[in-house]
Amino acid sequence: MDTAYARDVGGRAEQQDQASVLVARKGGAHLLLVADGMGGHQGGATASQTALKTAERLWDECAGRPADPADLLERIFHETHAALASAGSSLTSRPGTTLVLLFCDGQQAYWAHCGDSRLYHFEGTTLLRRTRDHTRVQHLVDAGMIGEDEMATHPQQNQLLQALGVIDPIHVDHGNATLTKESRFLLCSDGFWEQIRPDEMAALLDVDDLSERLPRMVAEAARRGGPSGDNVAAAALRPDTTPSRGDHRRRTILLGLLLLAALSILFWPLD
Repeated sequence: MDTAYARDVGGRAEQQDQASVLVARKGGAHLLLVADGMGGHQGGATASQTALKTAERLWDECAGRPADPADLLERIFHETHAALASAGSSLTSRPGTTLVLLFCDGQQAYWAHCGDSRLYHFEGTTLLRRTRDHTRVQHLVDAGMIGEDEMATHPQQNQLLQALGVIDPIHVDHGNATLTKESRFLLCSDGFWEQIRPDEMAALLDVDDLSERLPRMVAEAARRGGPSGDNVAAAALRPDTTPSRGDHRRRTILLGLLLLAALSILFWPLD
């Protein structure tokens, strides 16, 4: 799999977003994470870091080969929530974070999220689905009261209905899909999706060098956000498009055979 992740502090004084890609030592499985610490609560950076550390610990415990991927994702959410809950005696004093996760083993993809950090699933350049935000604005969209393109600038956009640490009980949404050669996934905080359109995301996921282009797109989201813009974080995954050694060898042999055929025709004796 071809993966990348990046962060930018944007217009904030502190980076409270986290992004990471964890890779299994054997088997090639990947776990992608984006967490957005809640700036309106104390310890947003600590909260998103707690989500990352919890994911790393549980990933190491199963060596990146979970018997039940969906259960692994659920455990990461609930153990992160429990750790954050123990850090404060009341909801208003706890650190909080959103969280979106993606597990891929090369054949299947499993994802889960809580809050308004999103996962976008493309097949080629076609957007198949995105996760549904746990926000008041998402309810307005679902009710047909506003359009999808109005979400980013709506005055109630930051009113979360679900988040780890600060809302009891938490509700985690899950999804899954069978991977194809055209599957592309993008995980991002609201600082990214509020500034970058889905068609731009699709173009990003189709470039030759994902690890070089994703940081540039994250920086562009921060630039568009301006001096008062949010933190930005994103992670991406797609099937590896780099030709294997076997592919190179077969291509070299085929070119050699074509060259021999061309030379044979060119120097074939004429009657």
